[in-house]
Amino acid sequence: MKIMITGATGSIGNVLLRQLLKQNVQIHALCRPSSDISFASNGNIKIFKGDITDRKSIEDCIKGCDQVYHLAAYAKNWAKDSALFFNHNSIAVKNILDSALKYKVNRVLFTSTSLIFGPSGSSLVNENTIRSVDAFTDYEASKIKAEEIISSYLNRGLEIITVYPTRLFGPGLLSEGNSVTKMIDLYLNGKFRFILGDGNAIGNYAFVEDVASGCISAMRHEKNGGKYILGGENLNFNELFSLIKQQTGKNYFMIYVPETAGLLYSSLMQATARVFNYHPQITPGWVKIFSMNWALSCNKAIREINYQITPFSNALEKTINWINSNKHSRK
Repeated sequence: MKIMITGATGSIGNVLLRQLLKQNVQIHALCRPSSDISFASNGNIKIFKGDITDRKSIEDCIKGCDQVYHLAAYAKNWAKDSALFFNHNSIAVKNILDSALKYKVNRVLFTSTSLIFGPSGSSLVNENTIRSVDAFTDYEASKIKAEEIISSYLNRGLEIITVYPTRLFGPGLLSEGNSVTKMIDLYLNGKFRFILGDGNAIGNYAFVEDVASGCISAMRHEKNGGKYILGGENLNFNELFSLIKQQTGKNYFMIYVPETAGLLYSSLMQATARVFNYHPQITPGWVKIFSMNWALSCNKAIREINYQITPFSNALEKTINWINSNKHSRK
């Protein structure tokens, strides 16, 4: 079997690639010219240089493939030009699906984000939750637009599965797409000492190995149009940092930042970024997101595709061990 992957150099894609190679499949990986492709030493991987916004790049890579895992996205917290989000996260999806139809691909798995369902309030979000508030960021808005595009392709002879990872963490890349691991790394070095609000805002934390395995399980499932939240345990910030402190023995004093102060600071950073053309650490939209509850249920994925969740304490231990064992190589 030949499988195309976009985003193979990303946090999930890199783990997914390793898991798929254990099944002795042939991989076509679409990678940007600037990407690190050192993983391509395996003879079962063929690299295609290009970009998901370029139709020809996609078509060159997709020819002869039976399945497509589409993970590539513009997952930054900000862009000076919002069109970057929609070009990479919405229009590129249409390019993938059109190419899949043209070359008679059996099935496409699209990696979205659990953010599209909106905040949970006092209840659990699931795949049937209808969003009741506008998007807080261009990233969310572009992913919501992608959902509309996918819906329009479901009855055109192409099987599409969508997965919705939650807040990702685990060994791999210390990138913006793996921001929780990056935050843990900063905490271990005494460089992350802030908690937004009173620390009671809930998030759902997904171990990257679980998510990659869940993608493969979802692809195998027979249900066309299936949608699956791939996450882990629901924890508030106080619980999260309490567990980090227990695992590491590092008990740094944390500073609680009121939401209003976070909004003011992020607004200033965003305005400054526009003037001096640099990337802000956080924007007002993300402050609003992290100030709300995002408690999610993975019951559908557990029930229908046998999704397995690594207990958070075990996943956290593996992540911390990886950070500690790789800290010298990252300097």
